[in-house]
Amino acid sequence: MTHGWVFDVPAFANGPVTPVPLKGLGRFSHEAVAVDPRTGIVYETEDNAFPPGSGFYRFLPDQPGLLAAGGRLQMAAVEGEPGLEIFRGSAAGVAVGDTFGIVWIDIETVDPGDDGPESDRRAALFLEGFGRGGVPFDRLEGCWYGQGSIFFHDTRGGARREGHVWQYVPGPAEGHGGADDRGLLRLIYESPGPDVLDNPDNLTVSPRGGLVLCEDGSGVQFVRGLTPSGEIFDFAVNQLNDAEFAGACFSLDGGTLFVNIQGDTTGSPTDPGVRGGGMTLAIWGPWEKGAL
Repeated sequence: MTHGWVFDVPAFANGPVTPVPLKGLGRFSHEAVAVDPRTGIVYETEDNAFPPGSGFYRFLPDQPGLLAAGGRLQMAAVEGEPGLEIFRGSAAGVAVGDTFGIVWIDIETVDPGDDGPESDRRAALFLEGFGRGGVPFDRLEGCWYGQGSIFFHDTRGGARREGHVWQYVPGPAEGHGGADDRGLLRLIYESPGPDVLDNPDNLTVSPRGGLVLCEDGSGVQFVRGLTPSGEIFDFAVNQLNDAEFAGACFSLDGGTLFVNIQGDTTGSPTDPGVRGGGMTLAIWGPWEKGAL
């Protein structure tokens, strides 16, 4: 773990930006962040397999919008059921639509330091939160704010370990403590197998409320769509190579969906099985005629 920090890069920058680690957001195997624009609270996913597991975190900034000014880091816990392994999904009796009350546990040690084995340092924050009742997941991935909620993936969640889609609905007084600080976590999809959804990674919320799910599985890679009613469908397929889709997002006007095929700046994207030649694709509607 050479660093394990979150960095803030201004979208309006037109030149190099000095990298400043936002240490208050914790040092662990970060995957994605999403900011609730109503509160400035930052939600974070951790990409660490079970065991020991991954946590779902939030950062309460002292000054919303100025993350370098510090704040409190917390890990989600299921109220009344410490350590509940909801990532097992239907294998543990957790069904799509099940909802859990979420409380938040303070993480005291946001930096485990550089001493000791890397595996211990990588898991240190999770183990602190888990030891105090935090809820474990199995490799949390994409995280996105939309429709007043935070949506995220557990890429190996479920009985088949093919993926979960979760929705977190913040409490009415999120970040201020008390009973109204408690949010709700709802399971909105569990993959029945890789032919339907194969280890979802990045995701985004469409302006119309649908979810765009980028796969990071094995073999042929898809972008899948998930409707607000829970219906899943194939949206796009990578016919160039076996590289994953990533970075899905809509333009500000909602008219263009951008998505990446992961790779590097060398190699040909048409070489079968070669994860080179990464690219960004732009996809136009008409969105109003579909679920996204």
